[in-house]
Amino acid sequence: MAAVTHPTQTEERTPRVSSPASILQIVAHPDDDLYFMNPVTFQAIKAGTPTTTVYLTSGDSDGRNPRPWQIGSPAEDREAYGKARQNGLRAAYGAMVLGDRTAAWTPSTLTTAGGAVAEVYALADAPQVKLVFLNIRQHGTPDGQPRSLHVLWQQEVERVPTLVVSGGLVDERSWYTRTGLVDTLVQILDLVRPTLVRTMDPDPDRLVHDERFPQHHDFGDLADHCDHTAAGLFSWLALESYQGPGEGRTFVAEAFRGYSNERWPHSLGPRAVSLKEHFLNIYGAADGYDCGDPAGSGDYAVGWSARTTSWVQSTTPRHPHGAWLGRDARGRLTAFAVVNQQAAVWLETQPGNGQWRGPFFLGGGPLSPGLAVSLTPDGRWQVLARRMSHLGPDHSQRREIVLLEQAERDGRFTGWTILGNPSAGNPERDRHLGTPAVTRDALGRLHLFVRNGGQGLHTRVQETDGVWGRWTDLRGHELQEGVAALTAPNGRVEVFAASREGVFHWAQSSVHQPLQRAPRFRLTAPASPAAAVVQPNGRVMTVYRQPETGRLLMAEEDAPGGRWTRPAESIGGRGGFGAVACAPGPDPETGTLVATLSDPGGIAYRFLPGDHPWQELPTDTLGGPPAHAPAAAFDVLGRATIALLGPDGRLAVARQAGRGSVGFGAWQVVG
Repeated sequence: MAAVTHPTQTEERTPRVSSPASILQIVAHPDDDLYFMNPVTFQAIKAGTPTTTVYLTSGDSDGRNPRPWQIGSPAEDREAYGKARQNGLRAAYGAMVLGDRTAAWTPSTLTTAGGAVAEVYALADAPQVKLVFLNIRQHGTPDGQPRSLHVLWQQEVERVPTLVVSGGLVDERSWYTRTGLVDTLVQILDLVRPTLVRTMDPDPDRLVHDERFPQHHDFGDLADHCDHTAAGLFSWLALESYQGPGEGRTFVAEAFRGYSNERWPHSLGPRAVSLKEHFLNIYGAADGYDCGDPAGSGDYAVGWSARTTSWVQSTTPRHPHGAWLGRDARGRLTAFAVVNQQAAVWLETQPGNGQWRGPFFLGGGPLSPGLAVSLTPDGRWQVLARRMSHLGPDHSQRREIVLLEQAERDGRFTGWTILGNPSAGNPERDRHLGTPAVTRDALGRLHLFVRNGGQGLHTRVQETDGVWGRWTDLRGHELQEGVAALTAPNGRVEVFAASREGVFHWAQSSVHQPLQRAPRFRLTAPASPAAAVVQPNGRVMTVYRQPETGRLLMAEEDAPGGRWTRPAESIGGRGGFGAVACAPGPDPETGTLVATLSDPGGIAYRFLPGDHPWQELPTDTLGGPPAHAPAAAFDVLGRATIALLGPDGRLAVARQAGRGSVGFGAWQVVG
């Protein structure tokens, strides 16, 4: 790869979009978006962002859609069940966009690159919202199981059939091959030209099923429905052929976990859960609403049991982090992120002047979202990423950690180096590699950390001469995705990781010793990755989401380098989900900035310590909620700064109105 030259020098909201954002959602079944992507789907379309959702299968399952008022089991009718789910989705989207479940839709068809004909519905009074049904028969597999996408991805069959739904727009059955489905998704990408693509999780966790975690809806030892996984894999494979929205614009992608939501502490607060449940109840016609179609008005079973599955209570990004923000050796704020599936960098033209250049593309793709970034002692950037090196049937999946670094300060990036995977060679664990986290110790060595395929923690260290050591297993178990690494004032490295039941902590006893996990350190159960930061007063602090409440918890050591004797305490919040950003200010009086996604879809923030209430940075003008969590840092003038990837695929930056001010200025869109 050629070297790259680094540059040297509100509750009720009126839709108002000034960005060219366009969103494409690709899911396996009718309702995956309502269960696993909401509330961001609702937040974006309420902000007026054009949104197209593609449903790969008809969701016909066992073909039975029992009405709540019926006695006994209904007859199997797959064609009617597929149509009923379409009816429910149109009602739910009508309610989300216009507040009217009976809103009219304009039907049309699309002859796909795979040769089949898809059904397309555009909301008549909001035609920027479209639903596309490929109607692949979910039950059309040789063994009679509802896993058509899975067997197609695994190359167990050459093709799968479509379902002709009752009273639909298509009256003939068609077939999709593996290549035909990928080509169809690329075709839809090129037609929609999205700046943000949302998918299902292509790499769900592996889970030992036992009395505590019975099989339920999972497939094998993967903690998700196999068609969810295949839909994610097909989507990310199609993204490799997507040339972007054109006109110099960029795109970003994010994946959402599916059934595994029931296995982890719930991340959403009561308001967000109620919102998701409300639209699922409309989808399921829980109130007995009759749309007049004899096929049915919705997926009736969902309307009575949306909460019982525990899928509604969480929204969980597969890759928690988006943009990274910090200062370079000259003091210029610099941002890194994955756009167009490759690494990119933006930077201030001068320290603190608020003028930006970028994005400058650094290659490396196809990369997963979330970069780990460090500055060497001599002022050179090092960028680490998770590469999706090969997408194929399970026996051939490959994920790797890769490294890019500058040859000299302000100079060229010299090309990507493969650092590998601690589970390399193990096809059952290779793909479950986590996103990287890094920090540099007092000796100048770079410490890399990743969650491994067994949900423990691995590390690898680069010595000051540039030589990398071997992967070392630091143990741990049941870790959530997203670990936090830092270097304490004493120069020792510390790592925090959220597990299923608490927060784990690793630390060095001296800069010359390997990290060890503190056996008695365990904070209360987290519902998000644990952020960690050295505060201006020198004390290490960790912040994470409290399950079920929408609030954040904070814990800190008693004194710099001291013990952790106090339990985590609530610092409030404004709901939301996902990772938390923390940035230490220049002095104790300024404190530490905490920022995260909020229930209204904006960015909630406050400064710790202090009694200032939580504030909100709306994102309506960006086209709705961002892709991934925000990043935070202070500029050279001591002003807090928040950066994120907007749904328009561009970097957006908001800066404190003045040092010490509670308020922030308007979003500045870069690129």
